[in-house]
Amino acid sequence: MVYTKEQVDHYLRKIGYTEPVELDGRTLQRLQIAHLKNIPYENLDILNHVPLALDAESLFNKMILRPRGGYCFELNGLYSNLLKSLGFDVTNLAGRFIDEDEALQMRRHRILKVKTMDGTYICDVGIRNECSRMALKFVDGLIQDDGISEYKLLPDDFFGHILWQKEKGKSWKKCYGFTQEPQSDIDYVMPSFFCEKHPGSPFIGFKKISIFTDTSNINIVRDDLIFYENAGIAKRVPLKNKTETDAALAHFFGISVNT
Repeated sequence: MVYTKEQVDHYLRKIGYTEPVELDGRTLQRLQIAHLKNIPYENLDILNHVPLALDAESLFNKMILRPRGGYCFELNGLYSNLLKSLGFDVTNLAGRFIDEDEALQMRRHRILKVKTMDGTYICDVGIRNECSRMALKFVDGLIQDDGISEYKLLPDDFFGHILWQKEKGKSWKKCYGFTQEPQSDIDYVMPSFFCEKHPGSPFIGFKKISIFTDTSNINIVRDDLIFYENAGIAKRVPLKNKTETDAALAHFFGISVNT
């Protein structure tokens, strides 16, 4: 589904995007960072047992019309609809996160492959931790710098492609792998339901909230407000009660759970 011109205009105002829209990589770069800085990652509906809906209208109503965010299936679903509405050629993909212990995870991440007039890019606005702030050219081995970290995409016999990250002063690490089979909206319903309800889900235990600034990644994890900058935790502030948590949600993330 594509959004109406009125909805697209509302969406672009929400993320503070005022530049001309061209079907090129430069526009993708600016849209992605604008999105990351203005629509937060959050799992509050899951914690509050509010069923998630992944259709285009529900995503728009929750994250554009209301002061809320979402997690990867919601955020990249919403963003996919925007890019399609602007005229981009978008293919939704499925990926697996790769942890340091190398334990194989199920496909529970949504990623976008976007073709433009000047190349093909991998786009992602659904990561909570510090990850690429820019749309990445889908070119094997090309090292790309978003101003905070370096990234590269490498082919892999099992994962298809792996996104690698190198933060300043650290070694290269794997973020996630993905294959290029096109996914439909309905293909995300089952993994999203797993994330909402399964006892093994990493989303059901505690708050996971994030938003980006030009130089930092601000998080609430459990009951701590965390400022991540220069490849490390710059500041950690315990949130002692609901009043402090609600104030932090409103001030740093623009979230009101009662709206």
